Amino acid sequence: MSTAHDFLKIASQFRLGELPTESRHPLTKTLSHLASNDLEAALRLLARVEIEALDQALRGREDDIRELSSVISSVWASGRRVFFCGCGATGRLSVSLEALYRKEALARGLDTERVISFIAGGDYALVRSIENFEDHPEYGAQQLRDLGFVNGDLLISTTEGGETPFVIGATLEAASISSVKPWFLFCNPVTSLLKLDRCRAVFESANVRSLSLPTGPMAVAGSTRLQASTVLMLSAGSALFAATSAPGCDPWAFVEEMRRTLVATDFSVLAPLIARESEAYAKGSRCLHAADEHAITVLTDTTERSPTFSIAPFENDFVPGDRLAWTYLTIPSVARPDHAWERILMRPMRPLTWKQVAGKYDASVMTGFDFSQQTVLRRRMRAGAPLVFSVEASGGALHLAIGGRSASLPVSGSRLTEHLILKCAMNMSSTLVMGRLGRFESNLMLYVKASNNKLIDRAIRYVRLLLEDRGLSSNYEDVCVALFEARLTLDPEDSIVLRTLEKMVSQSSQGRIA
Repeated sequence: MSTAHDFLKIASQFRLGELPTESRHPLTKTLSHLASNDLEAALRLLARVEIEALDQALRGREDDIRELSSVISSVWASGRRVFFCGCGATGRLSVSLEALYRKEALARGLDTERVISFIAGGDYALVRSIENFEDHPEYGAQQLRDLGFVNGDLLISTTEGGETPFVIGATLEAASISSVKPWFLFCNPVTSLLKLDRCRAVFESANVRSLSLPTGPMAVAGSTRLQASTVLMLSAGSALFAATSAPGCDPWAFVEEMRRTLVATDFSVLAPLIARESEAYAKGSRCLHAADEHAITVLTDTTERSPTFSIAPFENDFVPGDRLAWTYLTIPSVARPDHAWERILMRPMRPLTWKQVAGKYDASVMTGFDFSQQTVLRRRMRAGAPLVFSVEASGGALHLAIGGRSASLPVSGSRLTEHLILKCAMNMSSTLVMGRLGRFESNLMLYVKASNNKLIDRAIRYVRLLLEDRGLSSNYEDVCVALFEARLTLDPEDSIVLRTLEKMVSQSSQGRIA
């Protein structure tokens, strides 16, 4: 989006402040204070929000999840494939579900190729966001076609808000190709989305099966990588893994297992680890997350910190002078970067090969993200010995440790539940680390990366809310203009929300706004 004027012409289709997933959660308005002053209370609060979001979203959805699982089984019985797609966090959960399915299929001697996933921008987008990609429905349609989607295949689309153009484009394309209705899963009420033209195209289609799983607000406003993506991964994953299991397996059993484990888990044991990690970043040190069996889940959380909090993304070895990320992933048992990617994905990479992006996101570039054991040496050479955050599983528990501090989270049952509990733990940890470092205020993200239309709107709304907290009024258009002006001189790790807020407060002091 080149100018504020250009954005304002289409802003009505991206003004999403009324969506529950974009709203401020009434229980977490003191979250930034708790992050700095009472970590155990903050963790208990986040666990409560997780449980309540899951209960709200999935109450009464037993038959829907069972129906989806039945459709998956029927598609497989006919010799066809199941596709998962999403954008950003939902793209990563789609790829995670494929990776977990492949592990399960290998253990059971099943066909590993029955599940295909894709994320907006291809596998490169797992580690670095591609600006504006999600705003293009035609890209979603093209990626689906490129993967060989045909009649009889099933697409399961996931979008936290329910309004992502890329996912909508893929869904409508699937509906035009296959006699099996694509499923469209999202976390807002249908009524809150009907004013958006692109959403009506999905909801009014007789060839799309929509499933609303309304979670309510996120713990940090708009941070749908948190509760919304957990609910979506649990819903789609329960249907998938029941179909993968013995005939007659009830998918709702996976939902109940996850809820029981979530309620029983004491996440407050993570407090010393959060304090240690945030202390390292505050001193300018760098960390390194080490995982093997759980690499896909650890990768998801660590890479999502960059777009959520505007910190440096994972550095690429092939880009001279690329800024060093605050943390990185290493798989200690793997010696080569291409093998590390295969360990994470449980398959070869699927980068974009389109002519218009040649040389930007392909496999030759992706291997510059080196998650092998060599990363330890590379980081030591650039920034000294990194502080290692390890994630392992043994004896029916997940074991997390950093800098001499450790925590264990008992888990039992399915692979899906184990990874979802780790996802929640990692999400809570990274959120509170960033809260201790001032990356959000109250429960509002200060470091929104305004890289697409939805995030531009989010940044504008957060500036207005922060102005309101300071007793100042504003209008959407004025804040939009100030935000686009701020973008012109923004450093990579600056907060566009704070920069715009400062500009608006200055204008107010000069009597230029109300």
